[in-house]
Amino acid sequence: MKNKRIKRTSLLVSAMLMSSALAACSSGNNNDAGSSSDAAPSGSASASSSASSSATAAQKDPVTIKMFNRVNADVVLDNNPVVAEADKLANVKLEIEAPPINNYVDKLQVVMASGDLPDVIYNWGTAGNGADANMEKWAQNGLLEPLDDKIAGYPNLMKNITPEMWDAVKSVGDGKTYIIPRTNVVNHWGYMINQQWLDKLGLKAPTNLEEFTNVVRAFAKNDPDGNGKADTYGLSLSGPDLGRNTIWNATNFLTAAFDLPVVDGVKDTDGQYKIREKMSGYIPYLTYLKQLNDEKLIDPEFLINKIYVDTEKLNQYKVGIVYGHQAAVLGNISKLPDSEKIFSYHGVLKDDKGVASDWVTPAMWGGWMIPKGSKKVDDVLKFLDWGNTAEANTLFQLGVKGLTYDSYDPATKAVVRSADQTAKLATLTSPYMTPANAINGDGASIVNADTPERLAVYQTQLDEALKQMTVVNVPAVRSPKILNLNGTIPDLVKKKDDKEIAYITGSINEQQFKDFLEKEWYPATADAEKEYVDFMNSLGK
Repeated sequence: MKNKRIKRTSLLVSAMLMSSALAACSSGNNNDAGSSSDAAPSGSASASSSASSSATAAQKDPVTIKMFNRVNADVVLDNNPVVAEADKLANVKLEIEAPPINNYVDKLQVVMASGDLPDVIYNWGTAGNGADANMEKWAQNGLLEPLDDKIAGYPNLMKNITPEMWDAVKSVGDGKTYIIPRTNVVNHWGYMINQQWLDKLGLKAPTNLEEFTNVVRAFAKNDPDGNGKADTYGLSLSGPDLGRNTIWNATNFLTAAFDLPVVDGVKDTDGQYKIREKMSGYIPYLTYLKQLNDEKLIDPEFLINKIYVDTEKLNQYKVGIVYGHQAAVLGNISKLPDSEKIFSYHGVLKDDKGVASDWVTPAMWGGWMIPKGSKKVDDVLKFLDWGNTAEANTLFQLGVKGLTYDSYDPATKAVVRSADQTAKLATLTSPYMTPANAINGDGASIVNADTPERLAVYQTQLDEALKQMTVVNVPAVRSPKILNLNGTIPDLVKKKDDKEIAYITGSINEQQFKDFLEKEWYPATADAEKEYVDFMNSLGK
């Protein structure tokens, strides 16, 4: 997509401060998504600092900042009043390039190889477990500006981004900081389920593996949509555009039943650190997926689904369960207006000991990179510093007062807006647009919680999930060899992924799969595993 120059308007937004709010949690693996921690109140110091900097900035012409960002397709960037208001408040002129979200990482690779880099670049891959291999590669190839000597001069960055987050993004190559973490509301990655199907079949949302199996079997075999056809499946998954195997994408809700974390940094059931492929739940989890596939209970395309395709199938009543965090049901309202009446959110499944482990990594949702040698390093950092204030967070999450909402209570997160304003909001901004998606661990709003009823649905479902789950705080893993297996042994990583798929689909048997692990995978990853285990043990956790 071509760069789009954003025209400024004269629309004003009320300055609003956030107070203490909701505690939420995240596995942080997608990433996502990013995200159990206590939300602290937003103080007036942040807003006054922003106001002061805005007043100073107003004395000179705005600086143009070219941004490469992952923005959902509903947002129209041309003549966008939210971006125009950000321009005014931060004294910048944003030019945002936003390639299609489904292949953002592919486009990012092209941009980074082009030699013609924008002023600030969003790297989605740097999530809760720290800087990714791409950032490491780009940093070591001299494409990124080291920021250690700069960031201390930006108070909002230092206040809003925790020491754990800064530690998580330091390059394992030289210990420098090449990326500004994008803070996120901590998310609990559980699952979304068709509540209407449950009710029709007289079932309850599953809390353990046995219940889960019964539900997906009923969804696939008992005609939950009532059309008289065997055309539904119990479960679907989807892959992110991060080059990862579909079965490891935010599947915490299911792997938890096998005590198998989808993130590094968690001990096995015997109290020892190991690579995933040696953990006690690894083979049983794959075997379970094989069972679902053999019985035709899982979407047959689950291994090739692109990101969000599983949700599309949920909305089309083709499948009954997909992964999602606590805001997923309300977030889905823009695609299915009655989503909160059709679906419900639940936490991860319990293991055979009755424990539902919710693995929570530092609440980051990617980060911002600045090209090496850029003449706008300070301009970009100044913009991101403003982006880490309540003023910016409120603007990008709520939009413009009078245009996308009528009133807002920061204490309760209650937003009053009309249906037209809700529709308008989806075309102007979203959590994807925020320079920082949380201030002091807290978002300005809960997506689509624009009625008391929807807010109650969200809070009730989150409370129930939190009661069931045991939060496990996971440190960022800074072990270079583990982090860079895709770079050092890419062919073998792909072969391992293919072998997993072959086992699940029945092309090879369990012994053949184990033979591959013993003869090829374990020897090739032995050094990486040792470095990883030594690193984790050094933390004393």
